[in-house]
Amino acid sequence: MKKLSTLILLALAAATLNASTIKPAPASFIQKTKHPEKAMEASEAKAILREMQQQSTDADKVNVLKAGVKDKGITIDQLLTLLNQFNTDDSKIEAAKFAFPYTTNYKSFLRICDIFSREEYKDALEDFYKKNK
Repeated sequence: MKKLSTLILLALAAATLNASTIKPAPASFIQKTKHPEKAMEASEAKAILREMQQQSTDADKVNVLKAGVKDKGITIDQLLTLLNQFNTDDSKIEAAKFAFPYTTNYKSFLRICDIFSREEYKDALEDFYKKNK
């Protein structure tokens, strides 16, 4: 009898802990991206550009862009100049997504869509922006 009552209690406890009772975190706990207010100086962006131009592969260029942009602000115009150094849309979208939190005028981020040659990349960037703005 003890075993049966224990099993019933466990079954009741399991039934009350179903997925419908688990609530998502309130919106106040969701961390929103804090974009910088000030962009890097033009000379800093040109230095990143020069370094990227010295690289032979897109992978190396992505690494240079990531290192140069990290913890600094960047304008969409500066970012567009840097993204135009890549040969493939894959590299462009990877770098654009990485740079998004560092953009100062992020409301203009979708201007970047114009540099992609294929619609699927434009759509992917638009989806990314909608989820992260």
